[in-house]
Amino acid sequence: MTQGRSGNWTRRSFEIPDGRLVQAEREIFLQYGVEASIDAKSKSLFRFGKNPDLGLTRETIWTVGGHEVYLTTNTITHISSSSTLDNQLMRIESHTVDGNGDFTFVVQFVTLNGQNKVALGTPVARVSSLNNANGVPLAGAVYVYEDTTINAGVPVDMTKTHITIPVGYDQSFKAATTFDKETFGILTQGFGGVGNKQTANVEFEFEVRPKNGVFQSGAAIVAGSTSGNFNVNLDPAIIIPPNSDIRVTALSDNAGAEAFVNFNLYMAKVI
Repeated sequence: MTQGRSGNWTRRSFEIPDGRLVQAEREIFLQYGVEASIDAKSKSLFRFGKNPDLGLTRETIWTVGGHEVYLTTNTITHISSSSTLDNQLMRIESHTVDGNGDFTFVVQFVTLNGQNKVALGTPVARVSSLNNANGVPLAGAVYVYEDTTINAGVPVDMTKTHITIPVGYDQSFKAATTFDKETFGILTQGFGGVGNKQTANVEFEFEVRPKNGVFQSGAAIVAGSTSGNFNVNLDPAIIIPPNSDIRVTALSDNAGAEAFVNFNLYMAKVI
């Protein structure tokens, strides 16, 4: 680092050319007492989610419906398809958790066996992304879940399901993720809206749950079938501490509405 301080921040010889991100690194240093570097992590995240059938109570923007049941142990253990034809290699982005509540990021690959249960190589507590890593499109829907009873590859108790790929697609649609014990998130943008399926006004909320905490709203916006989509650039950016869960939720004034949302963020590694 070079000399020169601003708010107890030593200016680095190299800083990313975006004032919001530099300011976020400075705030992390002042608020949390650690240095975090976007350059050292060199990873950004673009997450897309949709909920095809909102009810009249708040739900997460994902394809399962309702809210995910968040776990405190590594009990997400299996994957299966609703089609006997599926034997593709699947890529899973996930996190394990230890006894202190600290998360570790894990990428693993698992080969489907039709409607039969296949055990994950590493049991996990969170799953944030699932996609087909094979050149053949999926024929059925794919589910990742805790060990539970299934019927033709589909979990009977959907509260045990933590991510899905709907029929006709080859990737998940989950507007939620988790940060490991060494990574801050810096949220810079979000956009989304209401589909043409059903006329509705939908209230979106971006929620953060820090370690040992509860979900709280960090930003909220309303979009509707007639008012159009939203596109929000955050300045200043929202800082998300390590070991946090984040999700986007929605509340519709008309049952059956379809909502979608994207959010973009940068990751900063504790150094």
